[in-house]
Amino acid sequence: MAAKFSETIVNTVRELERERFRAMVDADGEQLDALLSDSVSYIHTNGKRESKTQFLAAITNGKRRYRQIEVQTQDVLLASDETCVVTGRALVELEANSGALLFQIAYTAIQVYEGAVWRLAAWQATRCATD
Repeated sequence: MAAKFSETIVNTVRELERERFRAMVDADGEQLDALLSDSVSYIHTNGKRESKTQFLAAITNGKRRYRQIEVQTQDVLLASDETCVVTGRALVELEANSGALLFQIAYTAIQVYEGAVWRLAAWQATRCATD
């Protein structure tokens, strides 16, 4: 795989991850729909697994309200021409019934090239221990 090709893919996936986080904060269901694979498996820090339909509904109906998602570290591994593994840490702020929740997560995201575009196929996050 040519270095320039690899760099282009990695940069594309980084930008798509930023777009996805922005769409989550903006509750932009249309943008999220385009960025997620129809078969995405989305596993939250509490272990709850959601389908694409469930995830989009929770965000667009206001059940889950992200105030901010700030990426602190991010590594993108190009596993093949059609698969990238993204690992990182982020600071997440959610609006909950009891007020704002702020916590750091470690995450793994799998981006796949399907239908001539990159889409999120899997996500799993874990809350980081506090010192």
